[in-house]
Amino acid sequence: MAREIPTTPQADPGETILAALAHGMTGHPEKALPLLNSIIAGGERSSVSLCAALAEVSAAEARKTLPKDGHFGLLVLNTDTGTRGDIDEAPAGIRFAMQFSTAWGNDDRQTAYALFRALIESGDEQAAEALATGIRCLFDMAVITLREKTGRTT
Repeated sequence: MAREIPTTPQADPGETILAALAHGMTGHPEKALPLLNSIIAGGERSSVSLCAALAEVSAAEARKTLPKDGHFGLLVLNTDTGTRGDIDEAPAGIRFAMQFSTAWGNDDRQTAYALFRALIESGDEQAAEALATGIRCLFDMAVITLREKTGRTT
């Protein structure tokens, strides 16, 4: 018997994140984002925890392929030219997601948290928009990772 994926926030934030990822896996990210918004509404601590959880989903599987004492790097490609790009040219939210997930994957929690604090430091609308974009990017990366792991396309 198939279990229905929750569409409302759960008492346990972890269950809420899992429900959001399940919606992403089944091709319904529009159902996932309100769930994630409920966590973001909890403030800075719950938002950074959400970022960490999403980054961990991607990092856990990728860490399995690293050689002993290996670490992740960050390679940016310009999709228009096919040449190496510059991370500083990426929009703030996407740059944050790329750098946060790389730091998290390398178990550099201090840098990951510093990136989060730097992103939201101004507390203005631009920071809020960049955070929303960054979380969506981390979410998409986690969903892609889970799809690759499970062989599921939607």
